Amino acid sequence: MDDNQAVAADLSKIELQAELLLSRNKLQVAEEKIMHLELALLQSRDFSIGTAAEMGEMRVEHNTIIEKLKDANTHIKNHLAHIKRLEEAMADLHRSNALQRGQAAELVRVYNSASWKIGRFVMIPVRILRKISS
Repeated sequence: MDDNQAVAADLSKIELQAELLLSRNKLQVAEEKIMHLELALLQSRDFSIGTAAEMGEMRVEHNTIIEKLKDANTHIKNHLAHIKRLEEAMADLHRSNALQRGQAAELVRVYNSASWKIGRFVMIPVRILRKISS
């Protein structure tokens, strides 16, 4: 019976070694899964950090574009106001020119009138005396 006990002990030892080997394999597989999960976690964290940085850059770019658009709108408004002032000045100039042309035409009519020519002829002695006295 000692042989049976020895055989049973050897079988038990072999079974335990086999079970130990199987447990070690399962542990190694589990450790590999943990390592892959940790790597995936680190990659996910890096991705989220990168995405957050990109969002921050996009916000800055967005704000910069908004400021440029505001400046452009202000510039356009100022430009349109300037154009309006120039158009008003041109209209005033046209009115002034029309008035001046009318006055010049009236002056030409006065200079061509007989009364002006007679008055000028009559006033020749007075003009000569004024030139001598000055």
